[in-house]
Amino acid sequence: MVTAEAAMAVVRAARPFFRSAHDGLAFAANAAFLADGYSLCAVGRSALFDPLPADEEVGIEGWNSMDNCYAFLYSKDEEEGKKKCIFMKCVVIADFLAIDAMDLEAQHEEPFHVQINVKDFFSEVQTRNYKDLYKSFTDFINILNLSLLAELNGKDAAASQNPNAESSSSINSLIYPPVVLFGRDDTFPAPGAGFYPHSGETGGSMHVGPNDPCFFPSTPSTPFGDPGSVPPGGRYDPIGPPDVPGFEPSRFVR
Repeated sequence: MVTAEAAMAVVRAARPFFRSAHDGLAFAANAAFLADGYSLCAVGRSALFDPLPADEEVGIEGWNSMDNCYAFLYSKDEEEGKKKCIFMKCVVIADFLAIDAMDLEAQHEEPFHVQINVKDFFSEVQTRNYKDLYKSFTDFINILNLSLLAELNGKDAAASQNPNAESSSSINSLIYPPVVLFGRDDTFPAPGAGFYPHSGETGGSMHVGPNDPCFFPSTPSTPFGDPGSVPPGGRYDPIGPPDVPGFEPSRFVR
């Protein structure tokens, strides 16, 4: 995990010129990758058109030469002589900076993405001190650590460096629509309308019994009497409304 101190040291050593708040955050994202051990192999238009990074490092000249877009190409030596190739692109969208990073060797994977509100992290004050140009710089680096660097480097490696970080697998996930609910039985029904089921839940039957609150919201008992051993919330398959011709139980007999 990259520290804010290490990333700020890279910014100070490079001494870049910022035209805007987007410039400041784009270069800070680049500094985070350099502080994490990546080598800068191409910037600007060269990073957009080079399919894979060269073996030699380059300087930062031309890093903000394009309008509303920044591009960086990195390489990093790994174990067994392998090399990781990362492409990062930052796009200006009004007051936001959309940052995408992708492992070029993993062609089947989608790029990792984060969107930053530049007003939350850059002050644009008139100062020569880079540290005073940023607001909540530590929070910004932590966002990059969790959303980009940890994903690109592997979650296990990131967790070993920061054992106190909460694993995403420990969070109770919510299943969003489209969801198709299939009933298991009438004793344990599915949650009501408007509630998304959490993982591990099972659905209930399609039938609604006479003791359902939608029919008798204020009446504790029903025309059918005490439901007996049916647990609270259990549903009863209706036979039909009482004392209504044409709905007798015998109507099912052929």
